[in-house]
Amino acid sequence: MARFDLSKYATVAERLAMVEAEWPDFRVETDDYSTPEDRAKGIWRVKAYLYLTKEDQIEGTPKATGHAFEVDSNMGPQATSALEVCETSAVGRCLALASTRWSGNKDDATKSLASREEMEKVQRGKTAKTATEVPDGFTDRVEKCDTVAELTTLWDEATTLGFSNNVVTMFSKRKAELANA
Repeated sequence: MARFDLSKYATVAERLAMVEAEWPDFRVETDDYSTPEDRAKGIWRVKAYLYLTKEDQIEGTPKATGHAFEVDSNMGPQATSALEVCETSAVGRCLALASTRWSGNKDDATKSLASREEMEKVQRGKTAKTATEVPDGFTDRVEKCDTVAELTTLWDEATTLGFSNNVVTMFSKRKAELANA
């Protein structure tokens, strides 16, 4: 059973509204810095940047940054939108770090960086599945395939070892490249 009250946590949308009310020229940028190997494993990494004024934007000096990490899952929003969930989490943490007024816990903003969305995940007790480990260098092996037959053999290996779902996009792209060559 959860040991916290969800109603005390702000959503990322609420945090954005608070920032906009005080800083109407604010801007948030995000950067997906997941590597091809991360993506093959179903792992997502995003960094968010908060600029409060036009001057901050022009000078390239964010007032805060926030990072997030997500793993593809077979349930919940991570089943279809793990990157988007990761981006929302990064923005929420960035806003929380910018000011305690926007942090997350409505009663005592200094105690939490977590958003309501993050705490809902905790409350459900659902943890993301562990990403099936895709061997280092596997992406390179896919890229080095010169024929569809070689690619098919490698696909069989990925299926046998249980990480084919994590690399299907990579295989589809390479197969299309080989077909157009």
